[in-house]
Amino acid sequence: MIEPVNTRLGLDGKIALVTSGTHGLGLAIASKLCDNGAHVIITTSPGDVDAERALLVLGGKPGSASVVPLDIQDEHAVRVLLEQVKLERGRLDLFVHHAVSPDMTPLLNVVEPLAKAFVDGGRVVIAGYTVTPVHGVIRTLALEMAWYRVAVNAVVTTVIDNGPMNIDPELVDRLAIKSPSGRVTLPEDVANAVALLCADEAAWIQGQVITVDGGLELLERWGETR
Repeated sequence: MIEPVNTRLGLDGKIALVTSGTHGLGLAIASKLCDNGAHVIITTSPGDVDAERALLVLGGKPGSASVVPLDIQDEHAVRVLLEQVKLERGRLDLFVHHAVSPDMTPLLNVVEPLAKAFVDGGRVVIAGYTVTPVHGVIRTLALEMAWYRVAVNAVVTTVIDNGPMNIDPELVDRLAIKSPSGRVTLPEDVANAVALLCADEAAWIQGQVITVDGGLELLERWGETR
């Protein structure tokens, strides 16, 4: 008899914090982590109309979700939230920063409290676009947090196909035609890569910026392929 294959990533019971996780790429990442059994704390800003819908999207999954307010630019607020998570949940296992702003300085200002929120190692992943200046931040965070057995990486993409929410549908269509893989990156593509970096088997991947775009960026380096 053939045993069924377990396709879960071993994230059951993990405590994850996803910034700006109520919409777009952040919600896709939160959804993927919930699909794999994690409890996901998603942060929201004042007046966020997507918060209630996000909880509906995440409801009924193997994992669970909750929403907390946070201004990622407020260093004190970030420190308070990290302490609150550790107090209420006992630890933090996964920290995913959905980079909606190119300013990465807030992360560098909370290295110590973020590292101390992880009790037995963990993951920090920055998710955003290739134009986001993540390389220097990733190097600094990775070197600082490796001592705490926390692996720090980033997942970026050139452009995301958000369906009806696309700001420039014609651009997305043109890039889809040019892409070696025949389409533009979906939010789920980036979320899949983030989840893989959160798995136990990815513990030795450190300080890397992984581009998830179906090979679209290769055209800029090597020219047209078809």
